[in-house]
Amino acid sequence: MQEDVSSVMSWFSSPVYSRYWQHYQQAMAWHQRHRRAYRKALEAAYGYSQERYPSSHQRRYADWNAGEEEDGEDEESGSDSEIECDVSNMEISEELRQYFAQTEKHREDLKKQQQLEAEEHDSYVPADQDMRGVSWRSSKAPPLERPGERRGAEMKKLYGRDAAKILAMEAAMQLSFDRNCDLKQPKYWPVIPLKL
Repeated sequence: MQEDVSSVMSWFSSPVYSRYWQHYQQAMAWHQRHRRAYRKALEAAYGYSQERYPSSHQRRYADWNAGEEEDGEDEESGSDSEIECDVSNMEISEELRQYFAQTEKHREDLKKQQQLEAEEHDSYVPADQDMRGVSWRSSKAPPLERPGERRGAEMKKLYGRDAAKILAMEAAMQLSFDRNCDLKQPKYWPVIPLKL
């Protein structure tokens, strides 16, 4: 029984996996250096240590790194000079400036797009409300241009000299529709836009 357990537990120490364990050790060493650098950056930036305010993750798994921290303290004192970096006189290339400008432009465009979508979403009428009760104008200010002027110009452009006749037919049809809606008061079918 003891031999079975040792054979099962030693499969990972086979020479076949030596390269994997080498990479693993390198990755863990990098991870430890990164954690120390991050902690030092927090201390420098905010003036507090992460040990004073450990996260729930650190408290939960504190026993995992107990042995590593003791070994790592000696390494930390020797590698302090490698981690610190002075960025006060760092030169920024023109390409990097253009990249930052482009990124900022994309952020502004995205913010404008989100505002437009929010305004459009606010203009939707809930399916359980009647559209006749909804005011399409949020202000009580008079119109900026004469009502129907733009529509008349569009109709003239589309239909030429017959524009007045077609406009009158459209008005008659709209009046008939409004009269029937007032008489029968139908419930509106919900129109839900699909955003795929």
